[in-house]
Amino acid sequence: MIRSLRTGITGLRSNQLRLDVIGNNIAGVNTAGFKRSRVLFQDALAQRISTGGRLLGSNPSTVSNVGNGVSVSAVDQIWSQGALEYTDLATDLAVAGDGFFLANSAQGTVLTRHGAMQFDADGYLVTAGGLRVQGWTASADGSIATGALQDLQIDPSATAAPVATSSMTATGNLSAAREVGTDDPVTMSSVIYDGTGTAHTAVFEIVKTGDDAWSVVGAKLVDGDAEVDLTVANGDLTFDPESGTLTAGGEVQISGAFPNGSALAFDLDLTGVTQYGGSTTASVSAQDGSTAGALVDFGVDQNGRIILSFSNGVRRPVAQVALGMVANPDGLNQIGDGFYATTASSGDLQVGRSGAEIAAGIVSGALESSNVDLAQEFTDMIVAQRGYQANARVITTSDELLQETVQLKR
Repeated sequence: MIRSLRTGITGLRSNQLRLDVIGNNIAGVNTAGFKRSRVLFQDALAQRISTGGRLLGSNPSTVSNVGNGVSVSAVDQIWSQGALEYTDLATDLAVAGDGFFLANSAQGTVLTRHGAMQFDADGYLVTAGGLRVQGWTASADGSIATGALQDLQIDPSATAAPVATSSMTATGNLSAAREVGTDDPVTMSSVIYDGTGTAHTAVFEIVKTGDDAWSVVGAKLVDGDAEVDLTVANGDLTFDPESGTLTAGGEVQISGAFPNGSALAFDLDLTGVTQYGGSTTASVSAQDGSTAGALVDFGVDQNGRIILSFSNGVRRPVAQVALGMVANPDGLNQIGDGFYATTASSGDLQVGRSGAEIAAGIVSGALESSNVDLAQEFTDMIVAQRGYQANARVITTSDELLQETVQLKR
């Protein structure tokens, strides 16, 4: 009976711990990145009451053991993906797949699935608790190379330098019905930019020089009433008489000088122009120059790159958020505030880029909800409660039997 009392106590302790874990799961149901836990029980060392040596007929009897209750073998976290809750805040990030965000703390690099982030007064990307998020900074040309982890930072006063026009693209149609000769040229114009970002207007004249043949015969720079002639090279175009598509030429070089004396040189791409019947619609559709731009917005793409957008239309990556993984997430040490630290059981931290070294993706404007299922937790709570009650009844029943045994002497 003493043994049954102690066995009942092990059941009480184990089910109480299970209730503690269930309560923690329910408490974290609305916590971003929270992962539910489960309790695993195992039987305690049994007491052997028969070795199986006594013969029953021609065979020895089986070994007989009396169990001594249960104990908790492990409290595991369930790392299944939580649902994504879209917030439309660019700095809210969620990991879609296996992986963790990394932050710099007094304990070194720590891991988290909680992606509620923001930029502090100094432009550093930080977690809700103020820890600086880790990743890599882009070089001047926008390329990002992995290496030692860095604090991620953007400059709120960043500007995009002006870009001089170096290429231009024209599309549309040159009417096959147009008369041959220079008396009726097709005129196209476009804004171009010099190295200081100053806008100018470039005008081009294209004439039909023969059947299915055209030529860019002139180009000039127009600034108000001032006109500057430009040099045209490789301006001849030849079209297929049946299909109306360009068969020769189309890569035209324009050169000269801007009014400030700086050199002017760009390519005019006419390879997308056709010669069909009907009206002439050829025009410049794009050019790659721009004025200086002020920072107007930023975003994070699915690879974790932080991309700045400027008023001149330039978009430039400046940094990339790193992701980390470990071989055994159950071996991570929970250190509070949704952070984990690596241990010998978890294995070493593996760092990489989303979609490259780490297969998981990053979703901007969303947070990962907890993976707690309230229906499951309440069901488990009922089971744990009944288990606790049943073990309590074992203790009270054993106590009653023990009382009867004590009263035998009367």
